[in-house]
Amino acid sequence: MQFFINWAYIIIKKGVIKANINEDKLRCLIIKLALLQHKKLYEHGKHGQNTFDCAGLVWYVYNEICHLNLYDKGFGLSTTTKIMTSKYGKLTLFAENNINKNLRIIKNGDIVFFHRQSLKDNMPTENNKYPGHCGIYLGEQKFIHASSSKQKIIISDFSKNEYWLRVLVGSKNVFYNFEHKDLTSEKKAIFKRYYKK
Repeated sequence: MQFFINWAYIIIKKGVIKANINEDKLRCLIIKLALLQHKKLYEHGKHGQNTFDCAGLVWYVYNEICHLNLYDKGFGLSTTTKIMTSKYGKLTLFAENNINKNLRIIKNGDIVFFHRQSLKDNMPTENNKYPGHCGIYLGEQKFIHASSSKQKIIISDFSKNEYWLRVLVGSKNVFYNFEHKDLTSEKKAIFKRYYKK
C-alpha cells in the first residue's frame, strides 16, 4: 500500500514504515494529522483525542508527530502562553491591529498566535495569559484551530476574515534548529494508525 500526502509520501509494507523523514515531510504530516481533527468538539483544557482546546490541539499534533512537549520550559498562566515561550522553535512577532502582515514568512505547519486576552497585556509574562489563542497554519492563508465560540475545530481564512489578521501577533517555526531522530517502534505504530487504508 502506498499513500500520497501532496508531494510527501510514506510506504507501508508488511506493517513496517519505510520513510525518509525530513522537515518538509514532517510539516506535511502535521497538517495531515491536524486536518484529521477537523470538526471534532472543543472542550477547555483537553488535549485529544476526541476533544481539544486551542493549545491542546497544537500540543497533541506536535506531540504525536514529533514527540515534542511544546510546553517544555515555557511560562505563563495559559498553555497557549507556554507554547509561545517554550524552548522549541523560532518565534516571529507581528504588530497587532496591522492588516498588512507578510504571511509568506509563515511556513505550512507553523504555529500561529492571536491576541485574545486583556488589552493591557502586550507580551507574555509568568502572570498573564497572553496571547490567548493559537492554531496551525495550513498554507494559502488558512489555519486550523479549536474554536470556543463554535465549540469545535474549524478552519479559518485570513483573506476572508480581517479580524484574524488584526489579532495575529506571532508565528512559531518549531523546526528551527530542530533535530529529529530515526523512527522508533512507537512512532511507526503512530504512522500506521494515521495512514492505514
